[in-house]
Amino acid sequence: MKFIKTKGLIIKKVDFGEGDRIITIFSESFGKIDLLVKGIRKSKKRDQSSVDLLTLSNFTFYKKGDNFILNTIDSIDFFYDLKKDIEKLEITSYILSIINELVLPGERKKEFFQRIEKALYFIIKNDTNKNFLMILKMLNWIIKNEGYRIDISGEKYFNISESVITDLGDSKVIPLKKELFEVLSNIEERVLIYQMEIKLDILVDAITLYEKYINYHLDTKLNLKKHLFGGYSC
Repeated sequence: MKFIKTKGLIIKKVDFGEGDRIITIFSESFGKIDLLVKGIRKSKKRDQSSVDLLTLSNFTFYKKGDNFILNTIDSIDFFYDLKKDIEKLEITSYILSIINELVLPGERKKEFFQRIEKALYFIIKNDTNKNFLMILKMLNWIIKNEGYRIDISGEKYFNISESVITDLGDSKVIPLKKELFEVLSNIEERVLIYQMEIKLDILVDAITLYEKYINYHLDTKLNLKKHLFGGYSC
């Protein structure tokens, strides 16, 4: 029997049968994988929190037929600080939706996994504005990593289909506030963007624009608003 090892983050769980559970992990080495955890809901020896959402662990598993079966799990972090803070949980919930939309089963995305891992620890240490800015920068990285580029030839409108910020308006473009343009035009300036005093509603607007762009070009369904239990404007 060949055992496979990888670090991974649990992003979904489904109870199965009388005592089993299927967990979906976003793994460092193999992308998204569904693992069958046998007898976990009846076991007194295994801690159920180890197979709960938002648990980062080292997993050992093997393949049997069409299924991957969990053998051992060595938990690294349960991210309790994220789970008990509603605003941080909102951001984290959105990150999980990004993974589910952009990562296919078995698709290797090691750099993306490492960014997600760093993002979770970033969220714990920082305030709401910086966390939303981090999300915006992550979406900007996704756009570039998928081979797209948003050109800037103006500052009044965002043309999603043409991938350009322009001064030419028509029915296809989205008007930009001055503050919003300032954020989008400086998003690549790592030091400067974190020094800027950006209002939360502007950050939310910028994230919404980027997710519309990603949804249009990558045929995804990112929706920040679904994850904002606190009711920020979108």
